Formats: sequence, C-alpha cells, structure tokens
Amino acid sequence: MESASESNGSRGIQHILQSPTVIFSLVLVAVYIIIGAIAGNLFDPLSTGNLVLYLLVQCDAPTPIFPWTVLTAIFLHASILHIASNVFFLLFFGFILEEQVSKSRWVTTFFITGLVGSLGFVGYDLLGYFLTGAPNAYSLDCAVGASGAVYGIMGTAVGLKVVLLLIFLLGLDIFARGGGPAHLGGLVAGLILRRYWSLAGGSFRGI
Repeated sequence: MESASESNGSRGIQHILQSPTVIFSLVLVAVYIIIGAIAGNLFDPLSTGNLVLYLLVQCDAPTPIFPWTVLTAIFLHASILHIASNVFFLLFFGFILEEQVSKSRWVTTFFITGLVGSLGFVGYDLLGYFLTGAPNAYSLDCAVGASGAVYGIMGTAVGLKVVLLLIFLLGLDIFARGGGPAHLGGLVAGLILRRYWSLAGGSFRGI
C-alpha cells in the first residue's frame, strides 16, 4: 500500500518531468553532449570545423545561412559556460513564466522568441552584406544558442523594467559576443507576447 508521502512525492516528480522548463533545459543539455561527442570536443564543440556542424549553425562561411538554421542554431551552444548560463536563466525565468501561462503558450514563447532572435542575426548579417558587399568580411561570425529564447522568456515573464534591472544588477551583457541582434530580437518578441497575452495586469493562463 502506497503511503501519502510516497504518493505526493511521485506526483511531485511527475509534475517536474512534465514541466516545459525542465524538458527544454534537458533537451539543450542533451543536444550539447551529443554535438560534443560528434565533434570530439565537449569544451568547444563548434571549433572543430565539422561539416555537419556548419550545416546546423548560422555562419557567414564556409556555408551560407541555410533556412533551417534559424531553428537548429537555437539548440546549439559554443561552450560549457554558454550552455550553463543559458540553462540557468531558462530554469529561473522559465518556472516564473509557467506560473502565468499554459504549457502550450510556454512552448510557443520559446519557439517564437528563439526564431525571432535567429532572424535578428540573419537581418544583421544581410544588413552587413548590403552595406559592405560581404557580411562580416573580416571575421567568421556564427550565431548559436538559446539566448534569444531565454531573453524572450525573461521579457514575457517579468517585463522590461525587471529585465533592465536584472541586466544592471547581474551584469548581463545583452550584446555579449556579438549576440546583440538575437538577444534584442528575442527580448522584444517576449515583451510583445507579454502585452498580447495581457500578463502585465496579473496572472493569466491560456487554454
């Protein structure tokens, strides 16, 4: 016969495993480990020049920016510090957002803001091409990571004022490592979703 404490514990574990915040964090870590194993380098998996990796990331060279990389690049990370920081903030703000929206809207937020962030990099790259004739001609510039989605979830969960306060207090660099277009794109998309879903006025749960 199962005790009440065991029953509550199993329900708690089941609830955690059904959390989109936990699921997406685990997916990001799993993808990082798989890519690191393929590249043979867990510390800097994208530095090996593996053709498979270049087909998944958004880079100026040696391949063009493929359409599917606006999605695949979200799940790739350049280093352990990169993946650790993104997962940390995803866990922190993801749980806050879960208290305000349904699981489906949480997932929608992740993908919309992540894709807008990726498109922000593409737009920046195209702007460089139109202005100079060659995007980032003096250096290889690649965009990877879930930062756009993380900033989007931050913006959706807590709003612009709190995000700006956290950036100031925690020293978060919104323009870190050339990721400004993706970070800003994700944040703006998150703030729009926050307003569209009327989260600023109080708790809200979708269907």
